[in-house]
Amino acid sequence: MRISALILTLALTACATAAPPINTPLGGIRADVGGRVPVGEDLIVLALSGGGARAASFHLGVLQGLRDTPGRDGRPLTEHIALISSVSGGSVLAAYYGLHGDAGLDTFDAAYLARDWRVRTPSSPLGLAGALRGGFNGPTQVAAWLNENVYGGATLGDLGAGPRVVLNATDLYNATPFAFTQFFFDGVCSDVRAVRVADAVAASMAAPVAFRPELVESFAARCDGPPAWTSRVLADRAASENVRQTARAFLNYRGDTRAAQRYVHLSDGGVADNLGLLSLQVMRDAEGAPAPLLTRDVLQARRIVFVVVNAEYIRPRTFQQEGTDAIGAYEMMYSPVDVATEVSKRALVDVWRESLAEYESDLREWRCAQPVNARFAAGWRCDDISVSMDVITFRDMTPEEYEALYDAPTAVSLPREMVDALVGAGRGVVARNAALAELRNDADRKHLL
Repeated sequence: MRISALILTLALTACATAAPPINTPLGGIRADVGGRVPVGEDLIVLALSGGGARAASFHLGVLQGLRDTPGRDGRPLTEHIALISSVSGGSVLAAYYGLHGDAGLDTFDAAYLARDWRVRTPSSPLGLAGALRGGFNGPTQVAAWLNENVYGGATLGDLGAGPRVVLNATDLYNATPFAFTQFFFDGVCSDVRAVRVADAVAASMAAPVAFRPELVESFAARCDGPPAWTSRVLADRAASENVRQTARAFLNYRGDTRAAQRYVHLSDGGVADNLGLLSLQVMRDAEGAPAPLLTRDVLQARRIVFVVVNAEYIRPRTFQQEGTDAIGAYEMMYSPVDVATEVSKRALVDVWRESLAEYESDLREWRCAQPVNARFAAGWRCDDISVSMDVITFRDMTPEEYEALYDAPTAVSLPREMVDALVGAGRGVVARNAALAELRNDADRKHLL
């Protein structure tokens, strides 16, 4: 009888009123998520991976290391950041940094990492009830907590103290990236700046089963037809398949297909891309140069460095150390998923790296097509721009740090000593990174040598 009562209670809880969509119709001035103007000729684009508090801690150390490193012009390297694209745990930090700027790098720990955030688990009756509705934890446990404790009711329109930020989620129906930029929100005829920061971050970190997807509504009636780029991309058989599928998703959002997708269910950005590169690829191919960067960024730049910071999770080593019988049910469930995830990440990095030469050429062509202005008269060369890339991972830690931290869990909260160690390791990899060393001023480089 008690079991029946419990089942009935869970069913009634599961049927409770669903959370409303997190967005509003497009109206008034169309504007994108803002960001401070980067300084100098050396620009940095960061891609911050997911990985819960593990990733947020490591990324915090990386950003603190950049802030404490002077560039060629003597300004902190953080002021040279033109764009941060982030996923899940990386998004928790990126959004906070976009809201508070460099000062936030000293307060993020207290605002998020130092808090013992308890989320529902499968052992909780309420968690089990939530699972029947799509996830152990719903908006009350995720977005509401983030809004109250971390972001203070801010919307994406409030971002601007830090660099421009692209928070990434996954459209579960179309299997495509969905980023919190006006480019993607044009697809659903909605205003990205009106979305609460907490809701955008909750979508980016909504790991399947653990967290319920966030809901975005399409207001297709507010717009006339799909964006022009969709027909161009779909007609191009040589276009990237990821970009073509995103174009099809936009048609679904607008109701121009039999799918007539009124709602978009957004899950963890890492489901599609745990590095935050796919949305940049879509914007670049759809809009052309200088996207995903802005006109102001590319006109001033001479060197653009993409830095992918991958706080990848590696499971304990019992798999390969305990002999031929080590592969049991647990390993057979998780190992194929881990392999698929890791291989797809490496493939995406390789594709992005191989495309940079073409992107550099496109930027030169675009710059040289701009009208003559004062910059040209002052001796500015339109073809003087280079694009490069590097990847930072846990393997760039010292051997001692790596052995202590390689299997740090991807939980929403971590012990104090582990947070401190991850932050310190992040600062260390910045100090030792060769690509970033090229952006340091001469005095700082000589000091390091």
